[in-house]
This record gives sequence, structure tokens and C-alpha cells, in this order.
Amino acid sequence: MGTESKELVNYYLILDVRRNATQDDIEMAYAKAALKHHPDVAGDSPEVQERFALINEAYSVLSNPTKKQDYDAKLGVPDYSYQEEIITSDEGGAEAGSPESSRVEKPRRAVRKEAEPDSAGRMSRKRLNATMSNARKLMAKGDFWRADSLLRQALLAFPRDPDLRRLLAKAAEGRGRFREAVEELKAAVDIEYFNPENHYLMGRMFLKGGQIDRAEKAFGDALSWQEDYEPAIKGIADIRKLRKSKLPWWKKVLGQN
Repeated sequence: MGTESKELVNYYLILDVRRNATQDDIEMAYAKAALKHHPDVAGDSPEVQERFALINEAYSVLSNPTKKQDYDAKLGVPDYSYQEEIITSDEGGAEAGSPESSRVEKPRRAVRKEAEPDSAGRMSRKRLNATMSNARKLMAKGDFWRADSLLRQALLAFPRDPDLRRLLAKAAEGRGRFREAVEELKAAVDIEYFNPENHYLMGRMFLKGGQIDRAEKAFGDALSWQEDYEPAIKGIADIRKLRKSKLPWWKKVLGQN
């Protein structure tokens, strides 16, 4: 019974993409929807959480070729109801109810709807690399704001690129927004949890924010994936020195840590 109710959910409508959407279209649509409806942005109400969960559910199916093929088979004939909703507010043109109104206007409006992702600009991997290179140059000059703006545009097309997330964290750090930097690094960890660099960089952000315990844990996570990862080893050593410097004088004399 639960399966039947799930089959009624139109994931294409949830992400606002067509049945013939490419993988890039789906990635871009998911990024836009997730950014707009994330509980941190839209509020942490039950309705928002349910909507956000549905967006993630739709993406997990449509972004997986095997799942998408099975889902399309269950969905059956393409559902273009969302196009009709757009057209209902149309003014002018052929008389309402006439054959021209239903057979000409709908396809014309539907084509325009489909063209929107192109007009927004699809980004190739080559263009992404060029964008990240330009952002690095801007940050080297201290222009973290323009770098962040460039990287945010790329994020719409590549929300799960770890290098992009790390650069966004660096741009946030440069603007003094450590919490934002941590969130970007958490996203990088979700994508590449096995990469010690992600955990180490997060530890650095926690340390800058004065969250010593969290920093130590992040450094420890980095070492759990690579026990000889030098930056994390140094990070833990720095934490020990910091803690020792904050000890009362009598504990220092007694050599207590």
C-alpha cells in the first residue's frame, strides 16, 4: 500500500524538470530546490522538513539511471500537467476552448519552459575548472566576495563537487564567516568522507571559532582515515599547547596537563 502512494508522487514535478531532462538539468534543478527549501533557509517547520525530504527523495531516484528507468516505467505516460498550470493564466491568443487554444499554445509555452535551464547557462566541467581557477586568483588578491559570487554560480551546476565546496569554505573564511565555512566543509565531508583534508580543514575552522573540542575531534577523524596525515597531527599538537597555556600557574609548575 505504501508503494502505491509513492508511485503517485511526480518527482519531475517536485524538481520542476521535464521527463527528458538531462543529468545536468536534474543536478541544477535539485541544487536550486534544495537551496530554496532547506530548513535552515525556509524554517524548521514540519511542512518544510517534509518538502525537503521529498526533494531529496526525488533527486535520489531521478539522478540514479537504474532507479529512474524503473520509476519511469511505473509512471507510464509522460505527465505534462505542470505545463497546463502555467498556461491557465495565459491572456489573449486563441479563444478559450478552441482547438487552436489547446493544440498550439500548450506546445509553444512548453518549449519555452524547457529552454529555461539553457538560458540560465549549463556549465561544463571545463568551465567549472576555469571558474575555480579565476576564484583562486581573486582570493589571492583578497577579493573573497567576488570569488564567492563566481563559485555560487558554479554550485548550481555542481553541488556535489568537493573541490568547489572547499573553495567556497575558503571564500567564507576570507570574509570572516567561519560558520558558513564549516557548513561547506560538512558538505565536502558528506561527498568525500574518506578524504582527511576535509576533516582537517573543518578542524581548522572550529579552532578559529574557539571550539577546541570539536576541532580536536575533526583532527582525530582525519587521522582515522590517514594516521600519518601531518597537518592533523600538527593540529592536535597545537591544541595540546593551547590547553596547556590556559592551565593555572600551579598546574604548570606541577607539570599537569
